[in-house]
Amino acid sequence: MNTRYMKKMISMALLIAAMTMPATAQKNTPAAVIDSTDVDALYAQNLLKPGEKAPNFSLPDYQGKKYNLYQDTKTYKVIEFWASWCPDCRRDLPKMNDIVNTYRTPHFYGISFDTNSAAWQKCYSETFKGGNIVELCELKKWKESQVSKDYHISWLPTYYILTPDNKVEFATVSIDKLAQKLEELKSKMNE
Repeated sequence: MNTRYMKKMISMALLIAAMTMPATAQKNTPAAVIDSTDVDALYAQNLLKPGEKAPNFSLPDYQGKKYNLYQDTKTYKVIEFWASWCPDCRRDLPKMNDIVNTYRTPHFYGISFDTNSAAWQKCYSETFKGGNIVELCELKKWKESQVSKDYHISWLPTYYILTPDNKVEFATVSIDKLAQKLEELKSKMNE
């Protein structure tokens, strides 16, 4: 065999080995260990943490009536951040409707980042039938909304459970984890 050919083959093998080694080494790093099926690990890292005071907000419903979070001190609260144009939100809305209709407490607030009032109203009126959810929207883009910044929203939908004194009990971007946590808190919420 030609030595020049042999050197090229060895060089090529070393190059391939060098290119694959860092990828193998990265698999053991914390960032690479994240399970891609755990949406919280991917998108909920910066949400408010349990025990933190939830920021107050005063937002209008479709009739213009303002709702102030801090005025609601009687019970637990669930806040759903969503938008009618968001495919993941639309997928989860029927599950959210089931959750809303399952529990008498907590109080439910839907905060939409829609900019089109008609699209927002049509979406929630078709989804929420007879539930006890207050739908709020200031008709501002997601990234321009102060409530989005205050609650560190980087993915839609995002869900928070708040205690009666407005502290974060739980935060997630998974409707299934929200349902599971509400089930765990059921007896505590009905005290």
